[in-house]
Amino acid sequence: MINILKALADTHRQNILKILAKQEMGACEIIQAIGLSQPAIAHHLKILKQVGLINSEKEGKIVFYTLRKDGCKEFLEQINCFLEELSCFNCTSPKPSPLRQNPNLCTEMGFDPEVCEKEICEEKVVIKRRGGKQ
Repeated sequence: MINILKALADTHRQNILKILAKQEMGACEIIQAIGLSQPAIAHHLKILKQVGLINSEKEGKIVFYTLRKDGCKEFLEQINCFLEELSCFNCTSPKPSPLRQNPNLCTEMGFDPEVCEKEICEEKVVIKRRGGKQ
């Protein structure tokens, strides 16, 4: 699922999938529709094929590309399962951290107490265990 999400993070690859969802296309048609160079389109098609979202079929000298429906369906099922796991967050409050009950837990786990005192999301923090290990 992660590789597919990485592939979908690129707007050119999203656009390629949108046009292939409507019809089969040859590489030259995709180049014209997307407006990128042949090497760039080849790169994007390779990634989409590697993650299982498109198929290619060579007929004579022409390679045709289509959306791989089973690959897309499998990905959508994985995403739905993931979103269902996250949806429980809306139903209930998250379970409180054990640190709320035991403020010394970081130290007991072998971490420098500063680790629990810093806002990790707002600055780059290197988490060190006591003894200098990361």
